[in-house]
Amino acid sequence: LLNAGALPNQDPINCLQIALRMGNYELMNLLLRHGANVNYFCRVNTTHFPSALQYALKDEVMLRMLMNYGYDVHRCFDCPQGNSSHSQYVTDGWTSTVIKDTMFCEVITLSWLKHLSGKVVRVMLDYVDHVNICWKLEAVLKEQELWPDINSILTNPRSLKHLCRLKIRECMGRLRLRCPVFMTFLPLPNCLKDYVLYKEYDLYGQENFIGTY
Repeated sequence: LLNAGALPNQDPINCLQIALRMGNYELMNLLLRHGANVNYFCRVNTTHFPSALQYALKDEVMLRMLMNYGYDVHRCFDCPQGNSSHSQYVTDGWTSTVIKDTMFCEVITLSWLKHLSGKVVRVMLDYVDHVNICWKLEAVLKEQELWPDINSILTNPRSLKHLCRLKIRECMGRLRLRCPVFMTFLPLPNCLKDYVLYKEYDLYGQENFIGTY
């Protein structure tokens, strides 16, 4: 159906969301290669960040796949509270029916998810330039094993090579990045094309599923 032109973003229930909930890597990869919108927003879960992330927090293979295909990571670090104290509203009762534009920091700091915060944020930092983290997220990250590495990235300039990759990806756009035919016409050596496409972090393509956490 996809090869014949079926559109993966037209169904009332998002096709990619179903694949994510199933944890089916092959189906996710197939849909993403055919233009599935990795930055879709679920009408029920109105989070501030694109909805796909909530299904990938415990799975690095899935998380990297979303990021490689152009997930909007910057939305996850967009918190209006900044360094100010956050609301004391308790979100541990978080369900699919009560989220209303909930920020990433509110979700990842839940008592049953905060142990994943260091691993998730460390992966995210591979796909952004300089970002600021809010007070609430920082407080939880400081308790994590990966905090020294995360803090080093946050407090030091990013490499020029990394910044160039991000700029090239921004200029190309999400749909061109996932198109193998377009990539063949990109006037760059194959090693640079692989770098632009984050091939070193393509755990699914490498059939490396050991990194799942």
